[in-house]
Amino acid sequence: MRVLQINKFFFEKGGSERYFFSVSRSLEKRGHSVIHFSMRHPSNLESPYSEFFVDEKNYTAAHSGMESVRLGASFIHSKEAAVRLTELIRVARPDIAHLHNIYHQITPSIIPVLDNGGIPVVMTLHDHKLVCPNYGFFDGRTYCDRCRGGRFYQAALTRCSNRSFVRGVLLAAEAYWQRWSRVYDRVRRFVCPSRYLRDQHRSEGFGGDRVVYLPPYILDEGNNGGEDDAPGVVDSLPSAFVLYFGRLGSEKGLVTLIDAMARCDSVPLVVCGDGPLRCTLQTEADRRLTGRVTFTGHLPKSDLDRVVERARMVVTPSECPENAPFAVLESMSRGVPVVVSDMGGLPELAEMGGCVTFPAGDVESLADRIATLWSNPDRARSIGRDGKRVVTKNLTEAKHLDGLETIYGQAVGLSHTREGR
Repeated sequence: MRVLQINKFFFEKGGSERYFFSVSRSLEKRGHSVIHFSMRHPSNLESPYSEFFVDEKNYTAAHSGMESVRLGASFIHSKEAAVRLTELIRVARPDIAHLHNIYHQITPSIIPVLDNGGIPVVMTLHDHKLVCPNYGFFDGRTYCDRCRGGRFYQAALTRCSNRSFVRGVLLAAEAYWQRWSRVYDRVRRFVCPSRYLRDQHRSEGFGGDRVVYLPPYILDEGNNGGEDDAPGVVDSLPSAFVLYFGRLGSEKGLVTLIDAMARCDSVPLVVCGDGPLRCTLQTEADRRLTGRVTFTGHLPKSDLDRVVERARMVVTPSECPENAPFAVLESMSRGVPVVVSDMGGLPELAEMGGCVTFPAGDVESLADRIATLWSNPDRARSIGRDGKRVVTKNLTEAKHLDGLETIYGQAVGLSHTREGR
């Protein structure tokens, strides 16, 4: 089968990109041909299809008035993406299209192109974008679900995207256009890595049979970022520590983590990653946890793997609904216990084994979970072993690809049925 994989970034920017590249490699190992469509960017990996990629668009940079109007229109519907994809389809002739993160830079304008060309469309939902204009049910300060039920104008009223009314208007207009145009009706299957995300989309009116749960998987691919190792940073860390790794943003519950660590005397914390909250977190850590917190910044994957393996536990204290984050899955795969909040799909992972939960935002409960595992290494190792067994037995590449091929087959069958009417 010739599978067209589509994602707006063609470098490992986040979890959706990691899955995009991982599943592409896994499909190729199974004998499928993989075609890519994406956006041009200086950080892109090499691709034989890069000549068809759309031009880079930066919606965060300052622009003149006319340029802002032009970019605002392309934010919702990209004529360029539709034209370039038409050219790629003519050359590559895919059998099926698998969409990932296409919003804003590519847009759903490509879905009618695919459907009209007889190419069935499958889409992995990596976030809440189809039901929350701001992706994550988080308004910049706290959990927010005001846009539920199609009340997308709330994105402007709450200024949930960078505290900007104008950006909120754009996000609301985008969501209304997608709802009114029924563009997502042309997607044959929506794939959700958590039951939580599946149920969220079903409750917001997406057809039940079209929205399916497919458990995630972990494929160790080494360091694909082309960065140099930083052994000096890794080797300087304490012999045992609590670890957070990922984006340093307000939605991740990191202020709660700092508060909880202040109640755990002498326990060191390592924070790997970067983001808008880093300076604030460093200031608070210097004031309240002097000498106990190490901020490494972004690490190459090979070094991050070493850090995870050395951690006594990993903490994912998110205060927004998570899906099935790689930080948790990677930790489980290495036998490291994870303390997770009760948001989104995180409790599902805890039910499988390898994680313990706490109520999101509850400093005292988080401190208790950390202290309990820290003072009982045998218990921590037992939970870690449970997580590793879950990944080894249930969250495997083979099982995920079997499920994905079944979904592809269903989508192709639906497409043939539709064409025969």
